[in-house]
Amino acid sequence: MTYLIDGYNLIYKFPHLEELMLQDNLTEARKELLDILKTFARLTGKRIRVVFDGQKNVEIPISSEKVANIDVYYSLHYSADFLIKEFIRKDIQPRNTTVVTSDKDIIDFVSRFKTRTMKSEDFADFINQTIEDYTVAQTPEKEENPTLSSEEIEYWEKLFIKRKK
Repeated sequence: MTYLIDGYNLIYKFPHLEELMLQDNLTEARKELLDILKTFARLTGKRIRVVFDGQKNVEIPISSEKVANIDVYYSLHYSADFLIKEFIRKDIQPRNTTVVTSDKDIIDFVSRFKTRTMKSEDFADFINQTIEDYTVAQTPEKEENPTLSSEEIEYWEKLFIKRKK
């Protein structure tokens, strides 16, 4: 299954990324979103395509790039909405894609192709829960190298000395 993501729509669903956007730090917000998506993709094994409005860099008009295992597209002279609709319209199996956006126009369009949709806020929650579940599962029950206080060491030494006698 593939997730086709409306990038800027999703950025605003993560409070720390929204703050970067409000500070006009677009590049950092995009980078951090891609870092979150890389982690999610690694944990789930899902294919991810992200579409951003405009250009990555004003001086270099890049239309797409691969960031780790994520396909990133920049709409350049089109809107991200247009590109998302085109991806679905040209997709041989649009039912195998989930479009992530809260844009009603995109949702209405892709539903004609029986493409699944997920609102950006729900997807952000899903990502956070997936990462949290993985983190909890990886946390050991006991410390690997526990440290004992001097009082604890003294207690155990007395206990073992009593047993030897």
